[in-house]
Amino acid sequence: MYCENKCGMKIQRRHLSQHKAGECSKRLLGCRYCSKEFVADTLAAHHIKCGRVPVACPNRCETNLLAREELDIHLKDHCTVSVMNCSFKDAGCRFKGPRYSMEKHLEENCQQHLNLMCNVVTKQQHQITSLKSALSRLSLNYSGTLIWKISDFNAKMTEAKTKEGMELVSPPFYTSQYGYKLQASLFPNGNGAGEDTHISVYIKILPGEYDALLRWPFAHSVSFTLFDQSSCPEKACNIVESFIPDPTWKNFQRPSKEPDSLGFGFPKFVSHEMLKKRHFMKDDTMFIRVKVDPSKIVAV
Repeated sequence: MYCENKCGMKIQRRHLSQHKAGECSKRLLGCRYCSKEFVADTLAAHHIKCGRVPVACPNRCETNLLAREELDIHLKDHCTVSVMNCSFKDAGCRFKGPRYSMEKHLEENCQQHLNLMCNVVTKQQHQITSLKSALSRLSLNYSGTLIWKISDFNAKMTEAKTKEGMELVSPPFYTSQYGYKLQASLFPNGNGAGEDTHISVYIKILPGEYDALLRWPFAHSVSFTLFDQSSCPEKACNIVESFIPDPTWKNFQRPSKEPDSLGFGFPKFVSHEMLKKRHFMKDDTMFIRVKVDPSKIVAV
């Protein structure tokens, strides 16, 4: 009869038990290293890759035999004669040697490693500064139009009435990527002729990176718009004031390192009484648009 394990052997019945126990190529045998069971004719192949088979360290260190699956960790972290790089390699140290010599190397080269790390820190500081500068440029407004959101206006008005000359300033913005650098300012309790009765708005020219390439004096028209935040946009009634710069005014000449302290604008932009009407204030917030029209100047 044929073996029940389907090894292909034809065996007399009286020898079948002996065959299945010690001769059959399809009998199950346990691996003496990992104790898992395998078909007899596959056991040799298993031993070739079995993780528990004992192997010697290829570096011939003092470690006794260890399981094959532990060899990589041994070579990486424990083998005393494994050649390794200094832990300060990324900082610039070029030392490479057996593990047993690493402790001595670290002890004898503390100052060198400290200097390398100082150089790394300095380089990283320069990179951080450069990245901050790039990020700042990406966040700048180059459209020539600023929508200025002023929140907590009542608190700012209260402060302005007790603090003479209190001025709010907008984020800087540009007329174009390589254009004029501008900044709006607002006096909640007014300035000059508008003091105590109006809010005053101004535009000032700041020193920019490309001023040497621009035409002076500044000649773009500028408009200020206080938005009516009506829930029905078609019924909104915005307040708009605009001007065309006078080329003889010093405010519009190329700015020095210290920009004009006030700029040019409207001391009586909107009265305090008008602010209470319509929907210029909503949720204690107002929106002012400052728009620069470049059509009044020939492109550089």
